[in-house]
Amino acid sequence: MTGRNVTLTALLPIAVLAVALSGAPAPASACTTAVVSGAATADGRPLLWKNRDANELHNQVVYREDGRYPYVGLVNQGDTAGLQIWAGVNSVGFAVMNSASYNLDDKTTLAEGAFMKLALQSCATVADFERLLGSTNLRGARDTNANFGVIDAHGGAAFFETGLTTFRRFDASDPSTAPSGALIRSNYSDSGDSATGTGLLRRERATELVDALISSRQLDARTLLAGVSRDIANPRIGAFPLAHPEAARFAWVGDSINRDLTASVTLIAGVPAGGDPSLAIAWFILGQPITGIATPVWVKAAAIPMELAAGAKPAPLNAACDRLRARLYPCWRGDQKRYLEVVVLAGQRGLLLPLLAAEERTFRKVGEAERAWKGRAPAAEELRALQSHLAARAFAALATLATPTSE
Repeated sequence: MTGRNVTLTALLPIAVLAVALSGAPAPASACTTAVVSGAATADGRPLLWKNRDANELHNQVVYREDGRYPYVGLVNQGDTAGLQIWAGVNSVGFAVMNSASYNLDDKTTLAEGAFMKLALQSCATVADFERLLGSTNLRGARDTNANFGVIDAHGGAAFFETGLTTFRRFDASDPSTAPSGALIRSNYSDSGDSATGTGLLRRERATELVDALISSRQLDARTLLAGVSRDIANPRIGAFPLAHPEAARFAWVGDSINRDLTASVTLIAGVPAGGDPSLAIAWFILGQPITGIATPVWVKAAAIPMELAAGAKPAPLNAACDRLRARLYPCWRGDQKRYLEVVVLAGQRGLLLPLLAAEERTFRKVGEAERAWKGRAPAAEELRALQSHLAARAFAALATLATPTSE
């Protein structure tokens, strides 16, 4: 198969084989995710957010042209062919991500990443994705138990709770299921067994934080990354380490949105309905949110900055996040790896304030560029130069923070 005029029939066998060809099963773990309608955000952009919790802590980013539409996507380290995509967006503004669901069919599934690759290759709209699900409902055609979140460039924003042979759609614009305009999912499905599932506390906390930002008309990519994806609170036990860093030296983050198992963050900021899909942005943090600086990638750039790109070794930004993680979690043995040293993160001397300041500068630079592009489409060369500059700047900032200063 060559070129981009590839049919769904031709692509489906590729998706079925992708897990086997990858040489390893998809890691079964947990995630906290959201789909937000553009009507609920401050700038009119629909949002697709995923804090990816996984056993594979080294994630990277690929750009691929192996289907109808080019796309960028999050992969495990070394998956340079993008055989399993864990979140991504394509050239026509369609984006997809997932969270594993543990209360649908009673079966361990391995093909969610391959299925999302197929969706990015072949789907332009939420309706296309629904048709793809319908065409794979026959037993054996889809090995998935997941909450798939999708947005498009036409105002579509939805979750599909998807088992082996069934699926149920939830729209972010439907006030009966998403009164605020946002849908949050962790690791259970509303259409599944109500007695089982995991991630209930993470979903509850994320819903509280996202709804508060929507109510104050402040929700956008920047505030979601800063205030939701990095949250280490556990309201159930009254632990709010960022608000009260003096309360305890260590915080147990096993039930927090930012967890010890959080491998990466992907946030797709789509375009308002009818907008230019080439302006959709994929923001990535290749590590725990509290150890990284979000870096933008555009599909139209047709390249990935070397600081994010897939290869045999950890991507430079991922390696930089690892060094900060080692400072935050001084003991990585057994259950001790879930205890974060609060004073290293919070307060005037902690890591969080300079991380957020660096990220704010990145968002400001992107905003300046977008204003300069008003009325014209930026060239691929412009986008490549901008994303490379911002990735290099993020890496330099993390490298500085990774070296503790002497008191």
